Amino acid sequence: MTPELQLSKVSRHWAGVPALQDITMSLKAGERVALIGPSGGGKSTLIQMMAGALRPSAGVIEVNGRAMADFSWSELQRYRSQCRIVEQQSLLVPQSTVHQNVLSGLLSTWPWPKVLLAWLFPIERARVHDVLAQLGMAQYQWAQAGELSGGQMQRVAIARALIAEPGILLADEPTASLDPNTARLVTQQIIDAAKARHMSLVFCTHWFDIVKRDCTRVIGIKAGRVLFDLPPDQVSPDQLEQLYAGSSERI
Repeated sequence: MTPELQLSKVSRHWAGVPALQDITMSLKAGERVALIGPSGGGKSTLIQMMAGALRPSAGVIEVNGRAMADFSWSELQRYRSQCRIVEQQSLLVPQSTVHQNVLSGLLSTWPWPKVLLAWLFPIERARVHDVLAQLGMAQYQWAQAGELSGGQMQRVAIARALIAEPGILLADEPTASLDPNTARLVTQQIIDAAKARHMSLVFCTHWFDIVKRDCTRVIGIKAGRVLFDLPPDQVSPDQLEQLYAGSSERI
């Protein structure tokens, strides 16, 4: 079952300084939510809390109606296996093959003998090939990750997240370091992959013109607060101007 999230008056502070304040939002199964807004507004912190990697300083995060704070360690690990993040940087192991990097997305779900086997022998070849093929990367399965371009490395990172078939995919500005043309392509590939798999997607991005076609909701965050949470066609130019006032990041 795809997890559903409910955040109620969630805040997070760093050394007493608020990064997020009184965030209330939901994520239902199959929704595709775009998080937009200037850098430093708290989007990455929100992604980390939704993934269970950070605890809120105040407020409650519920997973399928149960507070995440009440999860045992094993329950939290089980939830994290259903919820994967694609980071701003690909975080690949450059000395390893593309196959090994993608396969690492499954290691946390396997018993240790299978993990050991995976590093000794190239198992799950067809499974890795299939997910790479969906991203146009099948021909690089046995290449060294460090030999790839930035856009190719980011596609491998996406494949690493997708191979575990998560219920929730969290994309934290995964195209921030890419050139505009590659960024557009990778953005669309992430959205298409989420749609094809009927998974929930939360996408931090400045590419509003791309995500508005395929997202079910757009949440604008600035200075740690939600300015709006609306269907894409209800977001007005004035709201976007207010969101990005003083910033040059809007694309």
